[in-house]
Amino acid sequence: MKIITHALRIVLFSVLSVAMSCQLFSSTSPNILFILTDQHHAQMLSSAGNPYLKTQALDSIAHSGIRFTNAYVTNPVCMPSRLSMATGMMPGRLGVFHNGEKATIPNRVSANSLGNLMKSAGYATFYGGKTHLPPELDPLKAGYDEYFPDQRDKLAGACIDFMVKERNEPFFAVASFINPHDICYAYNARQADRKGMALVDDLYKQAQALPAAQLPPLPHNSGIPANEPDLIEESLKVDAVTPAKLIRKDYSDRDWRNYRWIYCRLTERVDAQIGQLLEGLRQNGLEENTLIIFTADHGDMDGSHRLASKNVFYQESVGVPFLMQYKGVIPRGIVDETSLVTNGLDVLPTICDFAGIPVPEYLLGRSLRPLAEGVGDNARRPYVVAENNTGRMLRSSRFKYCVYHSGEDRESLVDLQKDPGEMKNLAGIPEYKDILNRHRSYLLEWIAESKDDEAKEFSIAPVEH
Repeated sequence: MKIITHALRIVLFSVLSVAMSCQLFSSTSPNILFILTDQHHAQMLSSAGNPYLKTQALDSIAHSGIRFTNAYVTNPVCMPSRLSMATGMMPGRLGVFHNGEKATIPNRVSANSLGNLMKSAGYATFYGGKTHLPPELDPLKAGYDEYFPDQRDKLAGACIDFMVKERNEPFFAVASFINPHDICYAYNARQADRKGMALVDDLYKQAQALPAAQLPPLPHNSGIPANEPDLIEESLKVDAVTPAKLIRKDYSDRDWRNYRWIYCRLTERVDAQIGQLLEGLRQNGLEENTLIIFTADHGDMDGSHRLASKNVFYQESVGVPFLMQYKGVIPRGIVDETSLVTNGLDVLPTICDFAGIPVPEYLLGRSLRPLAEGVGDNARRPYVVAENNTGRMLRSSRFKYCVYHSGEDRESLVDLQKDPGEMKNLAGIPEYKDILNRHRSYLLEWIAESKDDEAKEFSIAPVEH
């Protein structure tokens, strides 16, 4: 009897210990839901003051947590931006500046990619939707237990099915939705012999049938700056799905307004899909212990400067939404208009911080947790940097500086406080030479820190005077 009693005590103690450890694990390591959209610029939220669409699901995240208004991608193109978020690295250091380029990923970077880190920390892991990543980071090779390829209507349900499974460990789920990326097909929808996407063709017909008063107006910065750097126009394509060079030349005001209406409807469509995810969390009692992070891989020019698509350093292309919600931990309804966020570098350290995982020491990003919880700024830099195949962009608290690798006019400097539409290039104005030199110095500092050898060839040193 004593032997049985002793054995029972051991069993009871073991059960109690496991229960206590599970409780401790869940209280310190939240579930994490990372939501991505594609080609979604920062102002495409009704919570950001856009009156031409309603994004109820995304607004609910913003109202229940924090919205950063100055969030930027590391590269305003799909593959390099997504590679950056998956690794915490500048994509150019891995050899990728544009879609289709072969990445060179060292073993330590692959081993410390987002999925592998979360899996090694004991999380159950799921990736659903668009990947657009190098083969080395295909989800089932990079730490994810499950991969669901649909990036449209079926994704939310599959993600919910994963999140509600009974388990002892927390989950990490990535839901990567394609829209509003379908705006790429708007130009084809305008053609008489439409060969685009049926959804966008239908939206185009609806937009074309509406009276002009029911369409969004042209953006306030729809004009082309007189001294725009040469390489912006030179880099535009005529043979892409979105032939930006043709659109810039051919689109009428009505075409642009149709485009902007379609973009709003596609954004509302993905917002509804995100709403299904949020409702799934609520219905299954998971909302309180789940950190939600939402951002996008890049924006869309949306008619600004008579441009569509991305891969330029204008705000609409390189600026994205960034929302965080963790009820009871992140204060409600915060709008951070001062902090500079670089989602490609900061997402991975932020997720590691909340999950209790050491951040790889070679990364340049910073966790956003102190900012989100209102306890500090984590010694962040006074600027963020973006890159692409044409040059580099550096955003400081007030100014944006860009330098391009060729062209007669290779630099731009914009005062975003006075000129948020980026219509006046200050780089050649003598009164701004000190500010220009300061930003040249910032970029040289960044080039050295980030080992950006490519940019050494075209960066411009400060001029003494």
